[in-house]
Parts: sequence; C-alpha cells; structure tokens
Amino acid sequence: MKFQYSFVAMSLALVGCGGGSGGDTSAPTYDVAGTIVSAGTLLDTPVCIDLNQNYVCDTTEPSAKTDNAGKFSLTSSDKNVLTSTILAQVDQGSNQTLRLAAPGQNLATGNTVNGVTTLFAGLVVDGKTVAQAEEIVKAQLTDAGVSLSGTVMSNAEASDLDKLEQNTVALLAAMQPQQMTKGVALLAQSLSFQGKPLASDLLSEAEVSAFAEEIAAVAEQTLGSNDTGAVLHFADGAADVAEVQASYPGQDAEYGFDKEDKQTSTGAGFKFVKLDAQGAALAADATEWACTMDERTGLVWENKSADASSVQFKDRLFAFESETFKPFSKDVELAGCKDAGDEVCTTSQYVEHINKQSLCGIAGWRLPTYRETYDLLDFGEQTLFAPNDEYTPYNVYGFNVKYFPQQTIGSPYLEYGAFWHSDFTFVNTSSQLVDAEVYFPAIISRGVDRGTISLVDIRSSNTSADADDSYQFPIRLVAVKGQ
Repeated sequence: MKFQYSFVAMSLALVGCGGGSGGDTSAPTYDVAGTIVSAGTLLDTPVCIDLNQNYVCDTTEPSAKTDNAGKFSLTSSDKNVLTSTILAQVDQGSNQTLRLAAPGQNLATGNTVNGVTTLFAGLVVDGKTVAQAEEIVKAQLTDAGVSLSGTVMSNAEASDLDKLEQNTVALLAAMQPQQMTKGVALLAQSLSFQGKPLASDLLSEAEVSAFAEEIAAVAEQTLGSNDTGAVLHFADGAADVAEVQASYPGQDAEYGFDKEDKQTSTGAGFKFVKLDAQGAALAADATEWACTMDERTGLVWENKSADASSVQFKDRLFAFESETFKPFSKDVELAGCKDAGDEVCTTSQYVEHINKQSLCGIAGWRLPTYRETYDLLDFGEQTLFAPNDEYTPYNVYGFNVKYFPQQTIGSPYLEYGAFWHSDFTFVNTSSQLVDAEVYFPAIISRGVDRGTISLVDIRSSNTSADADDSYQFPIRLVAVKGQ
C-alpha cells in the first residue's frame, strides 16, 4: 500500500534495552514478556512479534514458546518488537489453531494476550491507536451495561468481560489468518449480533457460525489495495517518459498493478466500475452515475455533485462529529446546512441522511479511514481543473478524473482538496493545541503536493465559547457493496 506517515515522528522508549556503558558497542536488545490467557494446555504455545501483521508467526519474526502457565519472554535486536502486534498460536487440537493477539505498548513485561486484547490488536492493525481502540470498545461495553473502573486493556481479564471473552474466542477460532487482517477490526467495531451484545449474551454455536461467516464475507471484500497510479518514469533532461530508464532503475512505474495489470479505462492499475443509484453496474463511458466501486478493495465510493444546492455538493462543508467527539458550535454555524436551511450540519448527520436514502442500494455508508482515503489517491493523474477554476496553483486532480470528476476544493482555510476521514492522530499534547482540541491529519489530495499531510486542530464542544472556529471540511462517504 502507499501509506504516508511523514507527519509523525515517534520516539520509542528503550524499554528492556540491553548493553551497558564503558565502551560497550554491542547492539541493544529489547525484551517483551507476558502471559497468554486461554483455556487448554498452553505449554510450548508459539508466540511471536507479528511484524508484517498477517496473523501468522513467520520464521523470520522474533518468537518464543510459553511455559505451562502461558508465560513467555522473547528478546530481539529489533526495537519494533515493543510496538508491534504480539501474536500467540494456541493449539486447539484437531488441527485447529486459535490466534490471539495484543497490541505492542512499549511494555517489556506485563503484556496480557487474550480474546479481549485481540480486539484491540485488530483495531490497531486497521490504523487506530490504542487510545482510539479503547474508545471504540468501551463505548460498546457501556451500551451493553458493562461498567469498568479503568481502561478495558488494563481489565482484559476482568470477570465482567467473561462473556465478551468467550464470544470473541469462539469467533476468532472460526477465522482464517487472511480473514483476520480485516475481520478482527470489523468484529471490534460491532460487538453485537442480531441485537445480542457480545458482552452480555453468549451466542449459540449457530449464531457464532453465522456471525463468523458474515465477518469473513465483508473482510474478503475489503482486503485489497491499489497501486499508486504512477506510470511514467523520471528521465534525464526530459519530461517524464513511459520507458524504463536504465540510469534510474527501480522507479515506481516499473512495479505493481500499474505495470502488470494496467487498465484501459484509468490509464493505470486502478479498476473502477460506475454504479447507478440502485447499485447496478454501468458501462465505463456512462455519463451519469451515483457511485464508483473500487474492484481492488471492494469499496464503493459516493459520487459527488456539481449542484451547489444539493446536500451531496462536492464543496459543501460539515463539522466533524462522532460517538465520542461533539463539534464546536462555531464550526457547526459555518457548515453548509445554514445556507441550505436543512439540519445536515455534521458528519454523523450526513452519514445518517445518506444511509436513509440507501444510495446505490447500500445502507452502510460511513466516513472512510485514513488508509482508505490515501489508497484512493492517483499520483499519475494529470488532468487539470477546468479553465475557469480560480485555484490555479493547485490545478491537478488527486483521484482518477474519469471516475471521480467532482473533486472538492477542501476547507476554506486549506484549499488543497482534503475531506473528512474518520481517523485522528495519537498526538495528545502539543504547544500548538489548546484544551478540547485534537489533531486531524488532512490528506492533501489536490495539486502537486497531493499525498502530503497537514495537521490541523479541530475544536470540540468543550472549547471555550470565546474561541474562533477551527476547520470544516467536505465529505466523500465509502461503503462495502451489499452492506
């Protein structure tokens, strides 16, 4: 995938770091120890640091085996062991393996690995921070009537979570590794099945099987990713060219879908399909369509409107809102709903509105994640904006214009084509932030700087009333076909 995280510089605490003073030049080592909490015989259970996040202990990854009590300890010269997923492959007999995980938290000792921590690991693999995962899981526990003193992660073995643990383990046991990459996060975001909260009701075997099949079906639709869209090569003393340059080997255009599976309709490796308002596929040359399906990822993207009076207008602004974040009143006042005279002012209100319409036959529309948004960028797109576009310094589209013709200017304060996604950064403190603010990594999707990130502060409902507004952005929703 083509993710860019240049806006973050993390300092890893050297927990468990070996080596001493006095001129010792040996490489430092890092320790990770903890306990696997699971039913059955745990002696010699393989435990590894899942560096490539594929839910398999590969031979190249740091590993160890547990004792009879499920305790493990491993040492590695790779400092990433402190922050990467801890994975245990528990033998269930009959050639079945239960994969349990926990997110790396810079802990040299005291790591607990069970079904509950696996939910957190899945959300972190999906791009969330541990703090964000905590909010997601704890909100669902509260709805289910489960109240914990302290964090869920620190109470992963609490008796109040016994039902959640049993249900989660049963569902994990039904998943294959390739399904878990997306499936664990999907499970963590929906800890209920047919109205039964997993934290308060035990599922029957039939319900476990049905829920596992449902998760697997969605996970398999959303496992792929796109190439960058770059199909030209840098050349000495000339404009970018299609031919491979021996003097500059290893360029992006030499690899991936853009080289091996180039599409006529996009000019790159992207595989898009236009959909009508009911979700039926249209011809590539259709002039009107409601949504665009990405065949590489299985995601469906909302098509925006050029009509300024439409709630789907490409440049209509919204204030950010989620279950755990309520918008600053001044951001709401500057949203497009005020001029339109309707009540669709925030991102959550817009999601609800579009889902009620069942756009393209889908009722599961949501904000895209950071990764999904970034993955859609086409770094090879060369189409310029219309001649009357006044924002000429940023006149290159960020997405393939044949399938995404209506692309936003962005925020009035940041006219680089950014729109809302669901992920905020894990930066909790900064000299630039005031109380009740969080950082939003706005993805620049317009112009020559597309793909870079601008961190902007977003103010919440807890911001002082005398503060100025922060930012409002447009929206482009995403969904999985059939949801």
